[in-house]
Amino acid sequence: MTPHTPTALAVAAGARLSDVERAWRTGRAVEVPIGAAWNVTRVTGTIGAAALHRLRARGTALGLVLDVPLRATVEFLAPPGCSASWPPLTGTRCVASGVMRWPSPVANLLAGRRAACGRRWIVGPTTAGPLTTDGDELCEAVAAALAHLAGVWLSDVRTKGAGRGPMRRVS
Repeated sequence: MTPHTPTALAVAAGARLSDVERAWRTGRAVEVPIGAAWNVTRVTGTIGAAALHRLRARGTALGLVLDVPLRATVEFLAPPGCSASWPPLTGTRCVASGVMRWPSPVANLLAGRRAACGRRWIVGPTTAGPLTTDGDELCEAVAAALAHLAGVWLSDVRTKGAGRGPMRRVS
C-alpha cells in the first residue's frame, strides 16, 4: 500500500513523524534514510535539466526529483541498486546509503519556494506518480544528455576555443 500524503510517504521511507512535522512546520527539510526503498542518483544541474526534458518528452513516469542549488545538482530517486549496472557517466554520483533532506511539499519549483537549506522539489511527493524513476530510462536519459552536452561543448571549443564547458564533477 502506497502512502497517500507527503508526510505519510516520508514516514514510510523511515523518517520519524515528529521530525517531519517539526521540520516542515519551520520551513526546514527532514532527513530521510536512503537505501531501503530507493537510491539517489545525483547529477549536475545541466545534465539533470537535459535528462528531465528527455524523460518528460518520452512520457516516462517520473519519481521524486529534487533541485539542490548548494551543490548545483539534481537528485533523482531511483530503485535500489539500479545504478550498479550503469556505465561510468561523467557528472553523476549514485548514493546507496545515508540520508537525504526532503523539503516540505510546498517547497517546489512551481511555487518558487525553497526550504531553508535551499532544496526544492522539481517532482514532489504530492504527485500521484511513482516513488522512483525507472533506472534504465534514467540511465538512457542521462547518457543522452551527456552526449548532447559533449557535442555542444566540442562545437564551442571549435568556434570559441577551450572553455569550462557544461560538464563538471559532482560532489
